[in-house]
Amino acid sequence: MRDVNATVIVDLGLQEEEILKKLDKDARWGINKAIKEGLKVEEGKEEEWKEFYDIYKKTVTEGGTNPEFLENLKENTKVFFVCKYKDKIIAGAGIWFVDEYDINTPRLYFNASLREHQNLQPNNLLYWNCILWCKNNGYKKFDLGGYQINARGHLQGINKFKEKWGSLVYYYRDYPVLKAIGRKLIRNSSFFWWLNKKFKGRR
Repeated sequence: MRDVNATVIVDLGLQEEEILKKLDKDARWGINKAIKEGLKVEEGKEEEWKEFYDIYKKTVTEGGTNPEFLENLKENTKVFFVCKYKDKIIAGAGIWFVDEYDINTPRLYFNASLREHQNLQPNNLLYWNCILWCKNNGYKKFDLGGYQINARGHLQGINKFKEKWGSLVYYYRDYPVLKAIGRKLIRNSSFFWWLNKKFKGRR
C-alpha cells in the first residue's frame, strides 16, 4: 500500500553565495549569530562520540522518542560534526546515505543540541556546515532528513526550522497495508498521534 512521505531538499547546484542568499533570512541570521558568538563546527573525533551521545540521548528523549544505540549511530554515520562553544561540545549532527528515493543524495541523520545553549544558534551553524560538506564533496542535493506531514507538538517546530533551508518535496513509498494504515491514522488523528507518542515513550 502506498503512503505519502515528505522531506526538505537543499539545491547544491548553485554557488555557495547563491545558496546562502536563497536561505530564509532567519537561517542566515542564525548562522551569523553563531559565528559572532564564537561557535565552531568541526568533524568529530572518535573520542568525542561519547560526549555528544549524552546530548543526543537527552534531546531525543525530551522529544518523546527512543534514542538509537551509540554503536548504531557510529556504524551508519558517513560524517559526524560537533559544534563547540569555548571548547565544549554543545551540539552535533551526522550525515548518512539511505535508499529512500535517491541513494546518491546525502541525508541528515541526526541533529541534537543542549537546550541551554540553543540561543547561540548551534543548529543553524551545523546545518550550514553540513550543506557545505555535501557541496564540496560534489553532491547536487542535500536531504534534511524528512518532514512530518500534519505534524503536531515539537515536530511542528522542527518542520518550520527545516523549511528555512530548502524546498518541500513529496514522494510516495510502499508499505505493508497495516503499517500504511497505521501511519495515516497517526498523522491524521490526534488520539492515535498521542497513543503512538505514549507507546514510544514506554519502550
